[in-house]
Amino acid sequence: MNDTRIRLIRLGFTMLFAVVALRLFWIQVVQAPGLRAKAQAQSRMRQLLSAPRGAIVDCDGAVLAADGVSGREWPSGPVALPILGMVGRDGSGLMGLEYAFDKDLRSVPGWKVARRTARGGAWPSFEGEGSGPRQGLTVVTTLRLGLQSEVEKILAEAVKDHDAKGGVALVMEAATGDVVAAASLPAPASRADMARGRVDAGLVHRTYEPGSTFKAITLASALENQQITLDSRFNVGLSFDPGDGSQHIRDSHPHPGVFSALWCFQQSSNVCFSQIALRLGQERLYRTARDLGFGTPSGLGLPGEEAGLLRTVDNWTARSLPTLAIGQEVSVTPMQLASAYAALANKGVLMRPRLVKALVDEHGDTVERMDPRPVRQAVSGKTASQVLRAMAMVVDSGTGSLATVPGVRILGKTGTSQKVNVATNKYFQDRFMASFVGIIDLDRRPVVCLVVLDDPTRAGHTGGLAAAPAFARIARFAVDDPTGPWGAGAVDSRGTLQTWLSRGRKQMTDSVPLAIEKAGSEAPG
Repeated sequence: MNDTRIRLIRLGFTMLFAVVALRLFWIQVVQAPGLRAKAQAQSRMRQLLSAPRGAIVDCDGAVLAADGVSGREWPSGPVALPILGMVGRDGSGLMGLEYAFDKDLRSVPGWKVARRTARGGAWPSFEGEGSGPRQGLTVVTTLRLGLQSEVEKILAEAVKDHDAKGGVALVMEAATGDVVAAASLPAPASRADMARGRVDAGLVHRTYEPGSTFKAITLASALENQQITLDSRFNVGLSFDPGDGSQHIRDSHPHPGVFSALWCFQQSSNVCFSQIALRLGQERLYRTARDLGFGTPSGLGLPGEEAGLLRTVDNWTARSLPTLAIGQEVSVTPMQLASAYAALANKGVLMRPRLVKALVDEHGDTVERMDPRPVRQAVSGKTASQVLRAMAMVVDSGTGSLATVPGVRILGKTGTSQKVNVATNKYFQDRFMASFVGIIDLDRRPVVCLVVLDDPTRAGHTGGLAAAPAFARIARFAVDDPTGPWGAGAVDSRGTLQTWLSRGRKQMTDSVPLAIEKAGSEAPG
């Protein structure tokens, strides 16, 4: 009996040990991977690592928009806000360059694994595996902060002085198509204004009838197609009958007589240019206008760009040819008009306007470069040279004398167009768009500047009286700008922007002075 009991006890202990062994095997072998993973999950934690959205800077590295303590900030103040646009609460771009380059500006978050403390926080000294975050790319624009600020100031003062409803001013380099400054009013002054949708980059979003500034396109077409020369003579009467029984075309300041095409352009004669249009014909004028970029978006890259209005010839009436020749029955954006004049200053070559010239990573290395891009040879170099000669006469002794800048060769054209009453589809007799578009001849690197004032009602409503003086102020500042020459910020080689990145993105300047071509005495006025 005792032996039986002992055997049963031994068997019980053996079974117990077997169960314990099996349990240990199950835990240590079968369940080990899962238990280890569970232990790691309880003692380690995965952390997301954020990185800032890329900055938007001017051509020399001055920061225009960047992430800050309270979100997206503008270290240089509310400069160029209609162009920069805004960022939503989720960090995505909503308008302007912030929207157009959102995928490049966006950062890529990283992650790391840290050991968890008893209280559930991250152990500060523990660094586990992970992937570092990637900061968004920096968008390098063609804008020049100093000139941009001055253009905004001058435009605001011109709008105020002439009690206008608003206006647009832009400056671009003819040879590259670089937009170096662009302002529009009314404009947002704060984040709250932008959130309410008050963002309108007037250079591509507003259209208007260009009036007499379009005569440069008519003149270029007539010269290009050898229908006239600058010396061709025209009998300029008191009015021109378009032949459809409608109202006659007249000059603001009638001066009957026989005059050259050059004089007609200099004095901006509607009667004369109506006659030039008849010699030219519909197809030729339409083709030149299209070649110079009218009727199609300029390709600047800002979202929502307007194409303007240039109807095909089959939609013209008998009156369309002479009225188009003087800048009616056609609508343009300021960008389109400035680009066309830039083509004339660039030996007839139309350039695609450029607002962004590079994308740069956080180390200052160029990831992508947007080179200047020719679109087409719109008119011959000879034709462009002849139009420039006529434009010089406008400033020397014509309607644009107030655009004069002493010591600098200025070429340009005035424009005064009647606004259209959308309710009646007829022209207002007392509401106008006043404009001046000119070329600043800076050491063989011509710069185009356009100023447009919407409905000026005080101290003159014409392009020569309201817009030309503002142009002259902008041109004078551009000539004296100490950060020249144009496009001084080089972003084409490795590490060129590392300096401002490592120094808090401070603005770099180039003190090379601009060479100024001397000119003779300008006509007073």
